[in-house]
Amino acid sequence: MMWMGEVGIVYKILPENVELDVNDLSKRIEDEIKGICKVKGVQIKPIAFGLNAILMFISVKDESGASDKVEEKIKNVKGVGEIEVEEMSLL
Repeated sequence: MMWMGEVGIVYKILPENVELDVNDLSKRIEDEIKGICKVKGVQIKPIAFGLNAILMFISVKDESGASDKVEEKIKNVKGVGEIEVEEMSLL
């Protein structure tokens, strides 16, 4: 039996526009991805001109395609504009 580790990923998620409630968006993202990963932490970070980014730290099994599934789920949440990986590391 092969032991599978976990990967920690910090995603930077930008809303479609500045009018969106990023706290509500963050909760909807968490609801969408639960079951395929664990949300370890969320931080709202001001960017510029009223735009806030969501920094979401998640852990996912270290297996092929796992992080892609998480990204796809996040991208499909209404209100998500852009998503990028800020950091990725084995846990």
